[in-house]
Amino acid sequence: MGSALPASGSAPVVVEIRAFAFDPTEVTIRAGETVRWINHDFAPHTATDDEGNWDTEELEKGGQATIRFDTPGTYPYFCAYHPHMKGVVIVTA
Repeated sequence: MGSALPASGSAPVVVEIRAFAFDPTEVTIRAGETVRWINHDFAPHTATDDEGNWDTEELEKGGQATIRFDTPGTYPYFCAYHPHMKGVVIVTA
């Protein structure tokens, strides 16, 4: 499950939002590490867990949010405003 608290001492993996897509669409991290989403589009976006357990909330142009993942698993997500935008975070032990 994700948490809005950043992990101490580790740099986040960055997912850039450009041209209505997550780049990269899939990232793999270890439990306790973080992912940071940065919106480069003019339109607002979110990164929202398919199960509703975590959400970056609305990211305006230039906005960013970081989420720490503590539990191993596969976490598919989408943009709440543009559901065709999809990505996945894979968390290993």
